[in-house]
Amino acid sequence: MQSTRTKVIFFDMDGTLFDIDHSLRQALSAIRDTYNALAEKTVEELIEKYSAALQQSRDAYLDKVITYEAADTQKVHLFFASLGLPEPSLEQVWQFHNTYKPVYSANRRPTAGSVEALVRLRENGYRIGIVTDGQLQDQREKAEAIGVLHLVDLIITSDEIGFRKPDHRIFEYAIARLGMNSFENTYMIGDSVDADIKGALDVRLTGIL
Repeated sequence: MQSTRTKVIFFDMDGTLFDIDHSLRQALSAIRDTYNALAEKTVEELIEKYSAALQQSRDAYLDKVITYEAADTQKVHLFFASLGLPEPSLEQVWQFHNTYKPVYSANRRPTAGSVEALVRLRENGYRIGIVTDGQLQDQREKAEAIGVLHLVDLIITSDEIGFRKPDHRIFEYAIARLGMNSFENTYMIGDSVDADIKGALDVRLTGIL
């Protein structure tokens, strides 16, 4: 059993280690260039509308209301509806994904300073984990793409264990996976007050926004 004096830092992924805003901006710029009906829309407006659609469909998936595949389709329908566009056909959803996903993936990058911070933390003896919602394979691929996979001890996702942040069980599972029995000297860094900070405080971690 690891000593409870071991220093541990858990990080959120999207918006904390992964610069999701950059990928969204590039992908939605490509969407605007592809669809004539969106030519007059600003990228900022598209980001706002798509982010809302993404969050709604993602919540439904994380709450086990719909499947991951259904959420992937639903977010396109919600996005089109929010822009006053006709409901997309299955072919149009497929075309949207074929434009959006390659650009999004090609533009994945870490948030400024995050890789350097992880390197410094490891040099100072911290154990590092990623605690995030979503699918394990997606988040591992993302961690590898942004250059942090080799710097973390583990990645825990809601899809893997069946609980989403801020449920205290996802944090308890993460600390147990590190072979520890206490949250002493353990921190959670994230960009969501509700998911990351509330969840951390509920199990008496130190939350850092």
